[in-house]
Amino acid sequence: MNVYIRTVAERLAAQGVEVDVFTRCRGLDLPEVVDVTPGTRVVQVKAGPCMPVPKAELPRFLPEFLGGVLSRERLEGRGYDLVHSHYWLSGWVGRSAKEIWGVPLVASFHTLGKVKNYALARGESPEPPVRLAGEERVIAEADRILAPTPVEASQLVGLYRADPDLIRIVPPGVDHRLFFPRDRQEAKARLHLAGVRLVLFVGRLQAHKGPDIAVRAVAEAMARDPEGMQDVWLAIVGGPSGSGHGVEVARIMDLASALGVSERVILFPAQPQTRLPDFYAASEVVLVPSRSESFGLVALEAQACGTPVVAAAVGGLRYVVADGVTGYLVEGHDPADHGERLLSLLRDPLMARRMGERGAAQAMRFSWDETAAQVLSVYRELVDGRVAIG
Repeated sequence: MNVYIRTVAERLAAQGVEVDVFTRCRGLDLPEVVDVTPGTRVVQVKAGPCMPVPKAELPRFLPEFLGGVLSRERLEGRGYDLVHSHYWLSGWVGRSAKEIWGVPLVASFHTLGKVKNYALARGESPEPPVRLAGEERVIAEADRILAPTPVEASQLVGLYRADPDLIRIVPPGVDHRLFFPRDRQEAKARLHLAGVRLVLFVGRLQAHKGPDIAVRAVAEAMARDPEGMQDVWLAIVGGPSGSGHGVEVARIMDLASALGVSERVILFPAQPQTRLPDFYAASEVVLVPSRSESFGLVALEAQACGTPVVAAAVGGLRYVVADGVTGYLVEGHDPADHGERLLSLLRDPLMARRMGERGAAQAMRFSWDETAAQVLSVYRELVDGRVAIG
């Protein structure tokens, strides 16, 4: 979501649209207003302590956050033509700003609580009722709702009773200046991982993203073909998410140890966008075993780098990965099934290379410039007055 917001904001500004991104203060050492690019600002709002807080505590800071947004607008007298909220928490603020300023509201969610609750991992806590109710209210009051794929558009209508006439499908993009095919051996050398074959998982270390499935899939493949897998390592790139902090990290390593593959699993912290392409390019296969996925940006970035993907056949991943063409879609979350597809790619480098080439070609259909252009088109529908504000 952070990549989406910043990238689209910068490209909108390049087209002459001034964008202010309001975010909760997370550090006293940061200025209140940061000019990111000409026309793009990030405004920190004091709402609760200026530090990260558990996600469950964020709703109680929303009134203070709204007050800070309104105060900043009054102080500068900038005036806004439109509000675009991302996620249900900012949607609460967006609904109030819409009413107070008399401007239209565009809503994006990036993940939906009800969808996540239908695909919980064993022992994973469901999304709370306050989130589900908050999503419903934002959906009911938004003038336009952006969905990344037709799959999420259907979920918005079927699960939340969204008006289909208000939904616009705007897929995210990929930065082709960063994500493109490059020499695998050179990428591995830059990561100091020469001499091994890498299988890669990228994502937040939370049960919903399926890092446990990635570990089990690699363990399954090693059990089936120990000789053929003797030079294969699993790289996990990502940081812990939410209030669990390092709990998921410990759980992953405990699982790897129990399966006898801990010496083949390497954990890397979350990486900046400029570093990720080397990880994708250095890998033979990227695993995306999410239990649900709104879009699947990791799969798209991997394909843009020419690396085939083995992904769960859920949500937006069905839209991003062409089964049998740019990688494989696996029904369900049985690690044996994911391991089988992984083995087939590792055993057939020629097929894997062809899938990678097709993936890179398919990824060219997605660009952040096109995403920003489609977002701007939605804004113009509302701001130009062609559609009445609800």
